Order: sequence, then C-alpha cells, then structure tokens
Amino acid sequence: MSPSGQRDPYKYFRVEAREIWDALQRGALDLEKGAPAKEAAKDLLRYAHTLKGAARIMGLSAVAALAHRVEDELEPLRAGLSATPAGLAGRVFALLDSINAELAALAPASAVPASALAARALESAPDPRRLESVRLEVSELDEVMGDQREASARLAVLRRQAGGLVQARALAHSLVDADGPGTRDWKARAMELEAWLDRFDRLSLATLEQAVRELDVAHARVGRMRLSPASSLFGFLERACRDAAEALAKPVRFESSGGDQRLDAPVLLALQVLLQHAVRNAVVHGIENAAERARAGKPAHGTVRVELRMSAGRAIFRCSDDGRGLDQAAILKVARQRGLWAQGGPLSPEAAADLVLGGGLSTAKELTELAGRGLGMDVLREGMGRLKGKLEMKSLPGRGVELCLDVPASLSAYQVLEVEAGGLQALLPFAAVRSAQLLERRELSRMAEGEALLPDGQVLPLLRLDGCFGPERGRPRFAVLLGTGLGQAAVGVDRILGVREAVMLPLPDLSPFNELTLGACLDAAGEPCLLLDPESLVKAARLYRAPGAGPGVGSRLPLLVVDDSLTTRMLEQSILETAGYAVDVAASAEEGLAKLRQRRYGVLLVDVEMPGMSGFELLELMQGELGLRDIPAILVTSCATPEDKRRGRAAGAKDYIVKGEFDQSRLLSRIGALLA
Repeated sequence: MSPSGQRDPYKYFRVEAREIWDALQRGALDLEKGAPAKEAAKDLLRYAHTLKGAARIMGLSAVAALAHRVEDELEPLRAGLSATPAGLAGRVFALLDSINAELAALAPASAVPASALAARALESAPDPRRLESVRLEVSELDEVMGDQREASARLAVLRRQAGGLVQARALAHSLVDADGPGTRDWKARAMELEAWLDRFDRLSLATLEQAVRELDVAHARVGRMRLSPASSLFGFLERACRDAAEALAKPVRFESSGGDQRLDAPVLLALQVLLQHAVRNAVVHGIENAAERARAGKPAHGTVRVELRMSAGRAIFRCSDDGRGLDQAAILKVARQRGLWAQGGPLSPEAAADLVLGGGLSTAKELTELAGRGLGMDVLREGMGRLKGKLEMKSLPGRGVELCLDVPASLSAYQVLEVEAGGLQALLPFAAVRSAQLLERRELSRMAEGEALLPDGQVLPLLRLDGCFGPERGRPRFAVLLGTGLGQAAVGVDRILGVREAVMLPLPDLSPFNELTLGACLDAAGEPCLLLDPESLVKAARLYRAPGAGPGVGSRLPLLVVDDSLTTRMLEQSILETAGYAVDVAASAEEGLAKLRQRRYGVLLVDVEMPGMSGFELLELMQGELGLRDIPAILVTSCATPEDKRRGRAAGAKDYIVKGEFDQSRLLSRIGALLA
C-alpha cells in the first residue's frame, strides 16, 4: 500500500503512533517502579503489537521491527514472572528512543523548530511535535456538528422567508406606480406589505440572534477541542527525571498532579522544554545521594513533584524537590569570582535564588552532560519571556527548592468580556473578571491618589478606562472588578456588551498601546478591538491619579486620628493608609489640638471619652478658632446614646460612628464625600 500520492501520508499514523508511544513509556515507567509485571505486560504487548501492525501497513519497516523487539523484551513477563528482570525497562526505553527518532523523521519539514536554542534543548527529548495534533472524541465532534445543524436549520428558515422579498418588492412597485381612479386598493396593498415586513422583521431578527448564539457555542467547543491535557506533558517529564536519576545513580520518585487540566498546545510545547530543565536541575542540583539523605534523616528516595493549577486564565506550574536546597555558600563563591556579588556577609535564600535565576551561574564541580554550564536557567528565563510568563524560585535550606512557572493558558484563544468606554470598544480576558455592577455614586470614594470603589467592605482602586486612552468623558456607568496575582481593582466603563470567544492577533511593534494591551481581536464586523492586560490594568489602577482631581484637599491634606486606645488608632490608621491617605495620630485630645494648630488636616477622626479633654470639648473648642472650625470631624466612639449623638452634632461633628457598629466602607465613603 503506497501512500506516496497523499500530501501528508503519515498524518494520522503519527497521531496514533504518538499516543501508543506515550502509553508504552508510561507502562515502562510503571514497571520500573514495581507495577505487577504480568498485568502490565499484557497491556504493553497489545500497544506494541498495534504499533507494529500500523507501521507495516504504512510500509515503515524500521518502526515495525523496533516495535517487534519491544514485544520480544516484554514476552517473558506474560509467562508469569513475579518481578521485572533487571535492566528490562532500560532496554525498552532505548527501543522507544529509537522509535521516537523514526517518528520524528516522518514530520513535514515545516514542523521542525526554527530556533537553534530550542533545537539544542530538544536533542534528547521525545519529539514535541506530537502536541501539534490532537485526537478528538466522537462525542465532542457530535456536539459541534449538532450546534452547526441547529444554526443551519435556522438560517434555512430565514432563507425561505427571504424568498418573500420578491413579493414585497412587487407590492412596493405597484404602490409606486399606482395613479388615478384605479388606486382604491392602494391602502389594502400598503397594509399587506406592512404586515409582511413586520413578520419578516420579527422572524429574521430572532432567527439570526439564535443562529449567532449557536455558532458562538460551536466556536467555543472547537476552541476547547484544540486544547491538550497536561498529562501528555507529565509522562515526558517523568522520563526526563528517571533518565537523570539513573545517570547519577540517585533513587528519585516523580509525582505529578493537575494532569486533567487542558492547555493550548503551543503552551504545552514551550513548557515541555522549560520544565525538562527544571526537573533535571532538581535531580542534579537538588536531590542528595543516598548517603547524604541518610545523614539528614530523609527517606532514601528523593522526590521531584510537578503540580499544575489554573487561575484566572493562567497555568501555574510548581516544580519542587525535597533535596538540600540551594548551596548558598557555593553560589556566593562563584558569584564573587564572576563579579556578580560585591556585598559582604552570607547570602540569604532570596538573594541566592535571584542570582541563580539570573542565569550563567553553575556550582557544578565538573562539566557533565547534565550540568556544568549554567545554561538551564538561561533557557528557562528566555522561554518564560517568550510566553509572557513569570518565573519565581524559593529555597528552603535542607528542605528543597520550588520553581514556579506562571504562564497564560492560551497564547491565542480567549473568552473575553466586551466593554465600551469613551467610544472605544475593548476586551477583557473573562478569566480575570470577578464581577460587574452598576456604579452607584454612594459606593465611590475620593482617595488621596484618585477614586476607589467600596464593595462589600473592600477598598478597590477605580481606573476609568476612557482616561487610559484619552480624556475622560464623564462618570462611568459600570464597574468591572478584576482579580489577578497583583490583587484586585475596578475598571470604570460606559457599557458592558457581553461575553464572547476571541482569537488574539499581535499588535505592531510601534503600537502606542503595548503597556496595557495583550494584542488585538477582530469583532463581528472585522474591526480590531484591543485585548487589555488585566495585570497592567490593576497596576495602573493602583498608581492612577484622576486627571480631574487637581491639587484639591483630598490629594494633599492628611487625616488626623485622635483616640486614647492604641488598638483603635492603629486600626483606623491601617484602614486609611491602605486606602491611600496620609495619616497622623494623637493619643489624647490635647495632643490632637496641638497637631491641629501646627498643620492643616483634611478630616479629623476623634473619640469621645478620653482622659483629660473629651472629644466633645475638642470639637467645641475648634468651633471657636477661625483656622480650625472648617475642618470636618467624625466622631468614632463607644458612646451610643441619643443624647451623645445630639451633643456630637451640636459640637459640629459631620458624622457619628459607633465602634460597636464600625463599618470601614461607610467610614471611607463618608471621608470621600467630605473631601469631595
């Protein structure tokens, strides 16, 4: 059977062969870890036999011969051996590596990685191109085909109705041409035309809207189908861990979690190389040999663990080991030799991690195939930069190292919330959207550095989206609450247009929007919309100063807290400073009065019952001084009787807050109103 007439004759064979290859590798790893030999051999022999048969059909005799040799190695296990013979797993791995080389040679030339760095890093790796193809479940295809059938049926109804346009056009012509005494049926024709157009308008609008929704659902399902499970990555990493451990004669176990999560195939492809270096580094530099582990009271087997969790549209991989941690003394010695560290004293774990992440620094005592050049961190750092990811390292001396790789779950496809502000339509990755709400004036507070939203007792800086791309055009109607690794913030917009799927396109290099944007997406009309970066928006909200705020009271005057209770003073100071205010404190009314006479304050917060002068007396005294009477004051006190409240108002307090009913949202909102 000759496949020579096909454009890519091995397309489907490669997909099947890669799946079988992964299954054989996982089975060999399980055998090496002590899985029941007879049970495991039964499945492995079936996989090898299937691969041999498929290779023979495609005329790939070399692959078929290698698969047959795998069968030969595994055949004795089927006879009922109680344990796997020594060296069998290693021989199977060697055969699998040879099969991998044969499969890699079948790929189209365009699939070969262009980057020399990537090529070097992948020299000994199983071919990553298996992630460029996915096998689809029949049920998934049925769902998409069902969605498309529904949409097609609705559009067919609309097409049939559109045939009536010929009749409507004829009626319109007859009305235009009608003249003279023979036009008595003119009104009846007009009514007939109006009725038909009304029916067509209602039916076409409803049908089109439903068809668009169904096509959107189908598009979203296709997007999910192109994702690959992370488990396809973990088998490769376990093999990399096993090979490094065997080369160094270290007993190491590999553990993983989160393999059921699905990611964009290009992301997995890039992470395959990066996590390979992380796992190898853990084995080479982290895990001690058996004698060292025994002296440290650790189990004989070291452990390397890779975990994946998803958060706000990002994939967070943690690669950790239970080894010795970073060798801070060795790192310090090498760093000083290379002029990377000039400070005296020992290195902290944090400083050692920063030096290692800088790249080009190796503490290996000799150059080997696995270590010695310090290139592993260079590959990690450069790869994370291409993925727009974040790389962090933690080291606990004697307990191990943890690397955190935080990357987008997709490099192109996003579910987005479409918004409009100041006439500009923009998109927010929906995974970062916590909620959206109508923006009520009472929920806004003017802070020292701009505006804040006060939902459910929180204080969230508010960023007006129109002000990011031009002049502000009035108060926004809605607030979209975003949550990222940097924290939370609110973004003010004029309209919320809905949720949809979008494919990101890169912006030109000279685009003025690069700081706040991830890229651009096309809307239904083919017009580009900016896809905004949630983390950049949160950062901008925290640094934002409202352009219209000017140098008013709220932006330049501090607040004064007067209370004899240290706990109350610290609590109120913490709340106010977190909200962006400058705060002074005083432990008595007398001290507060002295500060009021020395410095101008925007708002005074004062207790009632204090040793010496009371809060009432302080306010009454302030009413008699020209420079103090205009400072708004809020009483924050445990005194809750109606008489106390009447006296507070008479003394000039703008608000009265009972400590037993303390609500920081109300406090901040009131302060914002007093400073507005």
